Amino acid sequence: MIHSPGDKKLIVDFQELVETIKSSTPIDRFESAGDRRKRVNHLLKPGNYQYFVEYYFPDYAYAPMGWFHKQIPEYAYNNPNTIYLEQWSRGFAKSTSFGLFLPMYIKAKGDLNGVALGSLNNKLACERLADLQANLMGNQRYINDFGEQFSFGNWEDGAFKTKDDCGFYAYGKEQTPRGTRFKWKRPNLGLIDDLNMARQLKNDSIAKEDKRWVMEELKPALWTRKWWLFVLQNRFHENTVTNLIEEDEEIKKVVHLVNIKDENDQSNWPENEDFTNERVAELEATEAGGFIRERMNTPFEEGADFKLEWMQNWVEPLPLNEYDSQIIHYLDPSYKSTEKSDFKFWVLLGKKGLHYDILQAWGQKTTAKNMWEEAFRVDADNGDYSIIQHCMEASFIQEEVHKKELELVEDEQGRALRILFDRRDKGDKHARIMTMQSLFQRGYIRFNVHQKTNIGMKLLRSQLLGFEKGERLNDDGPDALEGAIWMADRNTKRRSAKTRSGKMNKKNNRAI
Repeated sequence: MIHSPGDKKLIVDFQELVETIKSSTPIDRFESAGDRRKRVNHLLKPGNYQYFVEYYFPDYAYAPMGWFHKQIPEYAYNNPNTIYLEQWSRGFAKSTSFGLFLPMYIKAKGDLNGVALGSLNNKLACERLADLQANLMGNQRYINDFGEQFSFGNWEDGAFKTKDDCGFYAYGKEQTPRGTRFKWKRPNLGLIDDLNMARQLKNDSIAKEDKRWVMEELKPALWTRKWWLFVLQNRFHENTVTNLIEEDEEIKKVVHLVNIKDENDQSNWPENEDFTNERVAELEATEAGGFIRERMNTPFEEGADFKLEWMQNWVEPLPLNEYDSQIIHYLDPSYKSTEKSDFKFWVLLGKKGLHYDILQAWGQKTTAKNMWEEAFRVDADNGDYSIIQHCMEASFIQEEVHKKELELVEDEQGRALRILFDRRDKGDKHARIMTMQSLFQRGYIRFNVHQKTNIGMKLLRSQLLGFEKGERLNDDGPDALEGAIWMADRNTKRRSAKTRSGKMNKKNNRAI
């Protein structure tokens, strides 16, 4: 149904899309039935998902597929009844991969009952269905191999079906998918795409309601026997629905995190000329915090306390033995030893004069065992154990939680870890971390230039930038940094002033 002149343009654009798909998917009209059957069987053979996509969607697959395009969707198809959190970098075609390629693949395999798609509002959800309907109507290769598809309904109205009674439904989060079905068929593929608005994420109540809508409205609307639920969203804020679901330990899920760069600082999609290492470097140089949030899945909102302009002091680090005191390796552990708790954070810091050099940073949601192994790795990398003083923020609870795992790692390593416990009365955390503000403003805190692309260093910087009283973002990194600075000050020998001693020479004439 056309409601306004603006809708007419949408219809025209959609019709043009259908015609484009028709012209880009020519078929061999002289192919025999036997050859067609053999070709289709080959395309649907396990391990050949890539060739399925390249054959049926040549215009969409405009660049060679990355490893994640090939492996993740086929893995998901083979492992149904699971919630998948697809946290792919901005621009990595997650909507096309899971909103078009995979549903069409599942349908070709005979396993699709229908699709329920949820988005920020109904209009946006309907637009997300347009590519699916356009291909079901106009993809000549798909129709040639699997028969006529489209039956009735309009994507702009938020619902349509195919000749085999597969229903496709669009829902904004102001609507409810409860009871969605066509005849006996309930949709068994759920898609959440662009559910969150950045401005709304600052409101915890709205964020929690978004999560509730996904888990209590859309998820229960899926067929219970065989289903998939894909949440398509990079993790650009702590309140995104993908992050809230990931942090909920009671929800079983699989997380696929695909940043624009891998752990070796190389592009994760170098096959695409838009994301070569050179192009990625250009993006990083021009997008500032947006690159960290949208392309590296590291959420932060720049707060009022620590500014990016104060964090541009990158330096060549000194040899460790040239710093004024022992090198401090300070740990802020979480109160749990599991990998689903808060970040466990190590900061390696050296002090020279009035300057504090952050040499390394390591932050992960991981087990206590991995946390302690990181300390032994730092020792091994630097050779001389006596140069580095490991320290840990400690309370009775933290010591008890992590002590057992430390002893196990010590047994494996064949030596005890040289670690001090920081048992001072720390008082208000915000006030304590804020004592570093003037050090940053005056340029006394510096960063190891060789660690510029390190994930842990980026995480520390993003947590500092996001630090602000009342915010619920992680602050484990800033907490560990403050502890390292305090410990470095405590272990630095004071420089004695050059003063005179002895009796005053009374013969000298002095003006009083």
